[in-house]
Amino acid sequence: MREEMNRLDWSFTDTFLRPRIKGNVLLDMNPMSKANILASLTVSAFILFDIVYAFILSGVMVLLAACAGRLRSFVSVYWKIVVFFASLLFLVRAAFTNGSEVLFQLGGIHVTPEGIHLGLISAGLVMAFSGAFILFIKTTEMEELVWVLEQKGMSHTFSYIVLSAFQTIIDLGKSAQTIMDSQKCRGIETEGGMMTRAKAFIPILGPLVLGAISNAEEKTIAMDARAFSSPTKHTSLMLLKEPPLAEKLVVWALDLALLALIAWRIYTWIG
Repeated sequence: MREEMNRLDWSFTDTFLRPRIKGNVLLDMNPMSKANILASLTVSAFILFDIVYAFILSGVMVLLAACAGRLRSFVSVYWKIVVFFASLLFLVRAAFTNGSEVLFQLGGIHVTPEGIHLGLISAGLVMAFSGAFILFIKTTEMEELVWVLEQKGMSHTFSYIVLSAFQTIIDLGKSAQTIMDSQKCRGIETEGGMMTRAKAFIPILGPLVLGAISNAEEKTIAMDARAFSSPTKHTSLMLLKEPPLAEKLVVWALDLALLALIAWRIYTWIG
Protein backbone atom coordinates (compact mmCIF):
# COMPACT_ATOMS: atom_id res chain seq x y z
CA MET A 1 0.00 0.00 0.00
CA ARG A 2 2.79 2.40 0.91
CA GLU A 3 4.61 1.60 -2.32
CA GLU A 4 1.47 2.38 -4.31
CA MET A 5 1.09 5.70 -2.48
CA ASN A 6 4.72 6.59 -3.18
CA ARG A 7 4.23 5.71 -6.82
CA LEU A 8 1.15 7.93 -7.00
CA ASP A 9 2.96 10.79 -5.28
CA TRP A 10 5.85 10.54 -7.71
CA SER A 11 3.54 10.43 -10.75
CA PHE A 12 1.82 13.58 -9.50
CA THR A 13 5.15 15.31 -8.96
CA ASP A 14 6.43 14.16 -12.33
CA THR A 15 3.66 16.07 -14.09
CA PHE A 16 5.27 19.35 -12.94
CA LEU A 17 8.77 18.26 -13.96
CA ARG A 18 7.88 17.54 -17.57
CA PRO A 19 7.13 20.22 -20.19
CA ARG A 20 3.49 20.81 -21.08
CA ILE A 21 2.49 18.80 -24.14
CA LYS A 22 -0.97 19.14 -25.71
CA GLY A 23 -0.42 16.89 -28.70
CA ASN A 24 -0.99 19.62 -31.32
CA VAL A 25 1.78 21.36 -33.27
CA LEU A 26 0.21 24.80 -33.08
CA LEU A 27 -0.83 24.52 -29.44
CA ASP A 28 2.59 23.19 -28.40
CA MET A 29 4.47 25.90 -30.30
CA ASN A 30 6.43 28.36 -28.21
CA PRO A 31 4.31 31.52 -27.68
CA MET A 32 7.12 33.82 -28.87
CA SER A 33 7.64 31.74 -32.01
CA LYS A 34 3.92 31.80 -32.68
CA ALA A 35 3.75 35.57 -32.18
CA ASN A 36 6.76 36.03 -34.46
CA ILE A 37 5.23 33.94 -37.26
CA LEU A 38 1.81 35.61 -37.10
CA ALA A 39 3.34 39.09 -36.89
CA SER A 40 5.56 38.41 -39.92
CA LEU A 41 2.60 37.21 -41.98
CA THR A 42 0.46 40.19 -40.96
CA VAL A 43 3.16 42.77 -41.67
CA SER A 44 3.81 41.19 -45.07
CA ALA A 45 0.15 41.79 -45.98
CA PHE A 46 0.46 45.49 -45.18
CA ILE A 47 3.70 45.77 -47.15
CA LEU A 48 2.41 43.98 -50.26
CA PHE A 49 -0.95 45.80 -50.08
CA ASP A 50 -2.52 43.21 -52.37
CA ILE A 51 -6.17 42.18 -52.30
CA VAL A 52 -5.65 38.54 -53.22
CA TYR A 53 -2.82 38.03 -50.74
CA ALA A 54 -4.78 39.66 -47.89
CA PHE A 55 -7.85 37.47 -48.40
CA ILE A 56 -5.74 34.33 -48.87
CA LEU A 57 -3.96 35.13 -45.60
CA SER A 58 -7.33 35.53 -43.89
CA GLY A 59 -8.32 32.08 -45.15
CA VAL A 60 -5.00 30.68 -43.89
CA MET A 61 -5.82 31.98 -40.39
CA VAL A 62 -9.15 30.12 -40.46
CA LEU A 63 -7.39 26.96 -41.67
CA LEU A 64 -4.79 27.20 -38.91
CA ALA A 65 -7.55 27.62 -36.33
CA ALA A 66 -9.17 24.43 -37.64
CA CYS A 67 -5.86 22.56 -37.48
CA ALA A 68 -5.43 23.69 -33.87
CA GLY A 69 -8.91 22.49 -32.95
CA ARG A 70 -10.07 26.02 -32.15
CA LEU A 71 -12.27 26.65 -35.18
CA ARG A 72 -15.55 27.10 -33.31
CA SER A 73 -14.21 29.59 -30.76
CA PHE A 74 -12.19 31.36 -33.48
CA VAL A 75 -15.11 31.79 -35.87
CA SER A 76 -17.45 32.91 -33.06
CA VAL A 77 -15.30 36.03 -32.65
CA TYR A 78 -13.89 36.38 -36.16
CA TRP A 79 -17.22 36.67 -37.97
CA LYS A 80 -18.14 39.69 -35.86
CA ILE A 81 -14.95 41.44 -36.97
CA VAL A 82 -15.74 40.65 -40.59
CA VAL A 83 -19.37 41.75 -40.39
CA PHE A 84 -18.98 44.92 -38.35
CA PHE A 85 -15.51 46.29 -39.03
CA ALA A 86 -14.34 44.90 -42.37
CA SER A 87 -17.68 45.38 -44.14
CA LEU A 88 -18.15 48.85 -42.65
CA LEU A 89 -14.66 49.88 -43.72
CA PHE A 90 -15.30 48.58 -47.22
CA LEU A 91 -18.55 50.54 -47.53
CA VAL A 92 -16.99 53.77 -46.28
CA ARG A 93 -13.97 53.46 -48.57
CA ALA A 94 -16.08 52.50 -51.58
CA ALA A 95 -18.64 55.28 -51.06
CA PHE A 96 -16.39 58.26 -50.35
CA THR A 97 -13.17 57.69 -52.32
CA ASN A 98 -12.68 59.86 -55.39
CA GLY A 99 -11.78 58.20 -58.68
CA SER A 100 -11.57 58.62 -62.40
CA GLU A 101 -15.02 57.15 -63.06
CA VAL A 102 -18.22 57.29 -61.01
CA LEU A 103 -20.13 54.00 -61.12
CA PHE A 104 -22.95 55.07 -58.81
CA GLN A 105 -23.85 58.36 -57.15
CA LEU A 106 -26.44 59.30 -54.56
CA GLY A 107 -26.00 62.64 -52.85
CA GLY A 108 -22.51 62.70 -51.34
CA ILE A 109 -22.02 58.99 -52.03
CA HIS A 110 -20.07 58.26 -55.20
CA VAL A 111 -18.84 54.74 -55.87
CA THR A 112 -15.72 54.52 -58.02
CA PRO A 113 -13.48 51.61 -59.13
CA GLU A 114 -10.67 53.09 -57.07
CA GLY A 115 -12.96 53.22 -54.04
CA ILE A 116 -14.00 49.60 -54.45
CA HIS A 117 -10.37 48.54 -54.81
CA LEU A 118 -9.30 50.52 -51.75
CA GLY A 119 -12.30 49.19 -49.78
CA LEU A 120 -11.48 45.59 -50.62
CA ILE A 121 -7.81 45.92 -49.70
CA SER A 122 -8.68 47.73 -46.45
CA ALA A 123 -11.21 45.05 -45.50
CA GLY A 124 -8.71 42.30 -46.36
CA LEU A 125 -6.00 43.87 -44.20
CA VAL A 126 -8.40 44.21 -41.26
CA MET A 127 -9.43 40.59 -41.65
CA ALA A 128 -5.80 39.41 -41.86
CA PHE A 129 -4.70 41.40 -38.81
CA SER A 130 -7.76 40.45 -36.76
CA GLY A 131 -7.43 36.81 -37.76
CA ALA A 132 -3.80 36.67 -36.65
CA PHE A 133 -4.56 38.36 -33.33
CA ILE A 134 -7.60 36.20 -32.55
CA LEU A 135 -5.72 33.04 -33.58
CA PHE A 136 -2.89 33.89 -31.21
CA ILE A 137 -5.29 34.53 -28.33
CA LYS A 138 -7.28 31.34 -28.98
CA THR A 139 -4.23 29.07 -29.31
CA THR A 140 -2.06 30.54 -26.54
CA GLU A 141 -2.60 30.30 -22.81
CA MET A 142 -1.76 33.60 -21.15
CA GLU A 143 0.13 31.93 -18.33
CA GLU A 144 2.42 30.28 -20.88
CA LEU A 145 3.03 33.60 -22.63
CA VAL A 146 3.77 35.31 -19.32
CA TRP A 147 6.12 32.48 -18.32
CA VAL A 148 8.09 32.86 -21.54
CA LEU A 149 8.28 36.63 -21.08
CA GLU A 150 9.59 36.13 -17.56
CA GLN A 151 12.29 33.83 -18.94
CA LYS A 152 13.21 36.66 -21.31
CA GLY A 153 13.75 39.00 -18.34
CA MET A 154 10.35 40.64 -17.77
CA SER A 155 9.58 41.60 -14.18
CA HIS A 156 7.39 39.12 -12.33
CA THR A 157 5.32 42.04 -11.03
CA PHE A 158 4.50 43.23 -14.55
CA SER A 159 3.84 39.66 -15.70
CA TYR A 160 1.38 39.18 -12.85
CA ILE A 161 -0.42 42.41 -13.83
CA VAL A 162 -0.76 41.21 -17.42
CA LEU A 163 -1.96 37.74 -16.41
CA SER A 164 -4.32 39.14 -13.79
CA ALA A 165 -5.85 41.57 -16.31
CA PHE A 166 -6.67 38.76 -18.77
CA GLN A 167 -7.95 36.52 -15.99
CA THR A 168 -10.14 39.31 -14.62
CA ILE A 169 -11.82 39.72 -18.00
CA ILE A 170 -12.58 35.99 -18.08
CA ASP A 171 -13.83 36.02 -14.48
CA LEU A 172 -16.06 39.02 -15.12
CA GLY A 173 -17.63 37.28 -18.11
CA LYS A 174 -18.34 34.15 -16.07
CA SER A 175 -19.71 36.18 -13.16
CA ALA A 176 -21.96 38.21 -15.46
CA GLN A 177 -23.34 35.02 -17.01
CA THR A 178 -23.95 33.51 -13.57
CA ILE A 179 -25.82 36.61 -12.39
CA MET A 180 -27.86 36.73 -15.60
CA ASP A 181 -28.83 33.09 -15.14
CA SER A 182 -29.89 33.87 -11.57
CA GLN A 183 -32.01 36.76 -12.81
CA LYS A 184 -33.59 34.47 -15.39
CA CYS A 185 -34.46 31.93 -12.69
CA ARG A 186 -36.26 34.71 -10.78
CA GLY A 187 -38.47 35.35 -13.80
CA ILE A 188 -36.73 38.54 -14.94
CA GLU A 189 -36.69 38.96 -18.72
CA THR A 190 -33.07 38.92 -19.92
CA GLU A 191 -33.50 38.09 -23.60
CA GLY A 192 -35.09 40.03 -26.40
CA GLY A 193 -34.38 43.39 -27.99
CA MET A 194 -31.61 45.84 -27.23
CA MET A 195 -33.61 47.75 -24.60
CA THR A 196 -34.67 44.56 -22.83
CA ARG A 197 -31.09 43.32 -22.61
CA ALA A 198 -29.90 46.72 -21.39
CA LYS A 199 -32.53 46.85 -18.65
CA ALA A 200 -31.52 43.37 -17.50
CA PHE A 201 -27.79 44.04 -17.65
CA ILE A 202 -27.59 47.45 -15.92
CA PRO A 203 -28.75 46.16 -12.47
CA ILE A 204 -26.02 43.51 -12.37
CA LEU A 205 -23.20 46.06 -12.77
CA GLY A 206 -23.20 46.80 -9.03
CA PRO A 207 -22.72 43.19 -7.85
CA LEU A 208 -20.28 42.61 -10.71
CA VAL A 209 -18.01 45.52 -9.74
CA LEU A 210 -18.18 44.70 -6.02
CA GLY A 211 -17.32 41.08 -6.76
CA ALA A 212 -14.34 42.14 -8.88
CA ILE A 213 -13.05 44.37 -6.07
CA SER A 214 -13.46 41.56 -3.54
CA ASN A 215 -11.62 39.11 -5.82
CA ALA A 216 -8.78 41.59 -6.32
CA GLU A 217 -8.40 41.96 -2.56
CA GLU A 218 -8.38 38.18 -2.06
CA LYS A 219 -5.73 37.78 -4.76
CA THR A 220 -3.58 40.46 -3.11
CA ILE A 221 -3.74 38.71 0.26
CA ALA A 222 -2.98 35.34 -1.33
CA MET A 223 0.04 36.73 -3.21
CA ASP A 224 1.40 38.36 -0.05
CA ALA A 225 1.02 35.05 1.79
CA ARG A 226 3.13 33.43 -0.93
CA ALA A 227 5.94 36.01 -0.58
CA PHE A 228 5.23 37.47 -4.01
CA SER A 229 7.09 40.69 -3.15
CA SER A 230 10.22 38.84 -2.10
CA PRO A 231 13.33 40.10 -3.98
CA THR A 232 14.63 36.56 -4.49
CA LYS A 233 14.26 34.69 -7.77
CA HIS A 234 10.80 33.24 -8.22
CA THR A 235 10.10 29.63 -9.13
CA SER A 236 7.31 28.21 -11.27
CA LEU A 237 5.37 24.97 -11.39
CA MET A 238 5.06 25.27 -15.18
CA LEU A 239 7.65 24.19 -17.73
CA LEU A 240 7.53 24.54 -21.50
CA LYS A 241 9.61 22.55 -23.92
CA GLU A 242 12.45 24.15 -25.83
CA PRO A 243 11.50 25.18 -29.39
CA PRO A 244 12.61 22.41 -31.78
CA LEU A 245 15.00 23.14 -34.65
CA ALA A 246 12.23 22.95 -37.27
CA GLU A 247 10.25 25.62 -35.43
CA LYS A 248 13.29 27.89 -35.22
CA LEU A 249 13.98 27.42 -38.92
CA VAL A 250 10.43 28.43 -39.81
CA VAL A 251 10.72 31.58 -37.67
CA TRP A 252 14.09 32.52 -39.17
CA ALA A 253 12.88 31.85 -42.71
CA LEU A 254 9.81 34.07 -42.28
CA ASP A 255 11.87 36.82 -40.67
CA LEU A 256 14.38 36.76 -43.52
CA ALA A 257 11.56 36.74 -46.07
CA LEU A 258 9.97 39.73 -44.34
CA LEU A 259 13.26 41.64 -44.35
CA ALA A 260 13.72 40.87 -48.04
CA LEU A 261 10.16 42.04 -48.73
CA ILE A 262 10.78 45.31 -46.87
CA ALA A 263 14.03 45.87 -48.79
CA TRP A 264 12.25 45.17 -52.09
CA ARG A 265 9.43 47.58 -51.23
CA ILE A 266 11.89 50.34 -50.28
CA TYR A 267 13.80 49.73 -53.51
CA THR A 268 10.63 50.03 -55.60
CA TRP A 269 9.57 53.22 -53.78
CA ILE A 270 12.95 54.82 -54.37
CA GLY A 271 12.96 53.68 -57.98
